[in-house]
Amino acid sequence: MKMPERLELTKNAHFYLPKNEITDEIIRDLLDEASNNLEEGKDFLIDVFREEKFVEEVDLNYIYSVKVFPSVRPVYFLDDEIEDRIHAYIIIIEYSNHYAILKKSCSNISELVKDNFELISGTELSRTFDHNAEYQKMALRNMTISDRAMRARSYEAADLKGLLSTHSAGRSIPYYLKIRQGASTKSISGTGRIVEASQRISIDDIAQWVKEQVNLLANAADNEFLEAFAKKVELNDVLALTTPNALLIESTQLAERIEKDGLIIKYKSRRGKTITVSNRVKNQLFQDLEKTYEIDVNYDIVGHTADAKIRKNPKTLTIQSKKLSNLRVIENGKDVTLQRFIVKNGFYSITFSDPKYMYFMGACFQDSSGVSEINSILDILKPIDEMVQITSEKGSFTTNQQSFENGSMFELVERIHQMDDYIFCDDLGIEWADHITFNIQDGSISFIHSKHGDQTTSASKLHDVVGQGIKNLGNMFFTQQQFMQRIENKYNSLYSNSGTQTQIHRVRAGNLTNIEANLSGLLKNYQLHRKCILSCSFMSKSAIETEFRKIQNGDPVAGHITQLLWIISSFAHAVRDMNSIPIIYCAP
Repeated sequence: MKMPERLELTKNAHFYLPKNEITDEIIRDLLDEASNNLEEGKDFLIDVFREEKFVEEVDLNYIYSVKVFPSVRPVYFLDDEIEDRIHAYIIIIEYSNHYAILKKSCSNISELVKDNFELISGTELSRTFDHNAEYQKMALRNMTISDRAMRARSYEAADLKGLLSTHSAGRSIPYYLKIRQGASTKSISGTGRIVEASQRISIDDIAQWVKEQVNLLANAADNEFLEAFAKKVELNDVLALTTPNALLIESTQLAERIEKDGLIIKYKSRRGKTITVSNRVKNQLFQDLEKTYEIDVNYDIVGHTADAKIRKNPKTLTIQSKKLSNLRVIENGKDVTLQRFIVKNGFYSITFSDPKYMYFMGACFQDSSGVSEINSILDILKPIDEMVQITSEKGSFTTNQQSFENGSMFELVERIHQMDDYIFCDDLGIEWADHITFNIQDGSISFIHSKHGDQTTSASKLHDVVGQGIKNLGNMFFTQQQFMQRIENKYNSLYSNSGTQTQIHRVRAGNLTNIEANLSGLLKNYQLHRKCILSCSFMSKSAIETEFRKIQNGDPVAGHITQLLWIISSFAHAVRDMNSIPIIYCAP
């Protein structure tokens, strides 16, 4: 049965170029694979193979293939063996050596597509817009896999051009764009899917739309706004310069997709019985996948060398894991291994020894801001001579004690800020920071987070304190009423720690008699600026500078040094994005 004129479609497709000659056999294999989930005993509603069509009114010649068919999938919310009946389709439109694939609810064809076609990426599609385009929505993936850094963020406005600060853009990969050009609004995802808002239209109209996109691609030009962001580069070129050093499974995206689509995860027991994974096991799985895994020189996952490794393919890096292969995801009635599900959806990121590069959503990206950013990152580090004398974070406590112990980080922070008008100890309870200070004359508010430890260039200690700082960025923009309430509820008390009630006043400096007027004046001051300060005795500026200069010179460094750079960079960008000043107190 043909009747393709029955189709009513939306403008929603992936665009491809052929890797080699596309034969009848390749197209037939694609259609057969896609319709692998055809309901047993049923026929195709529409079945067309490589039919040529000429649309005279618009002088359009194209070839199309269509399969529309019924499919069934299990109903998981009932314990009976009943199924949902749905209808699926795959449409392949061939025009001017370009291939557009539109599909819904069909079987997975990613392997076949990858073998024969080159995806036209979101980066290339976004170059089809000129300088008049309005960027209405944008999702960015930061070039970091730190679990204490801001990994992704999204923005929305009438037009982000001119509004969105591009100071951190070089380390950000755009993976979703919604753009308006004239009367048309398009969204482009990192997987190369282009969707244009429209009524449902005929297959001839879809072919006409495909022709328009192909013509736009032929005339694509560099886009000044998007040029500021991370650039797509060839994996082979990157692997000639550097090697992978860490893997992160994008577990949040994976979990959201599984929950949103109601997908079931199963595994086979030793007795060969298929068992559905319980919620407890599933949550534990996602928790394990949240970790960052180091990669050694042999591409093995450190600590899991017998079980997991990174596989280097001609144009991609994929994961190979026995544990992930033993778990299966049921999608559209068919089961695929969790490993394959993660790979085909691009739910993983890989960083390299050279921090300029990152592999994300099946492609490699280069930080366009370059290592020149290292200079501005080193400027954030403020060496404090007395930091080398610090022996603890808070010191020990006695019942008659009125100030923090000498040799503690808390005492040093209060000394560094002794010229500020107000110092509040906000430690413990629902805390915004360890210390909050106001300087009326300087017009500044400082949130200070302290962390003590032996000197090291390891990234793990910095993870925690950066996490605290970023988590509390929103609290830095408090109202007068919120802070007055905090004084009443928290700062009017004496400091208590580890069961010891001390005589340390939480208001460490300043007269509360005038606080309301002073705070009002400070918040109204047009020169008001906010500082997010990390005070870290375990960091030495000279030691870090030595390692970071190696990166600038292209010399090899250990994997944890790369992570350290990314964490400090992520902290700096997150704070600057909140219009605040990032500072790290450290040893010389």
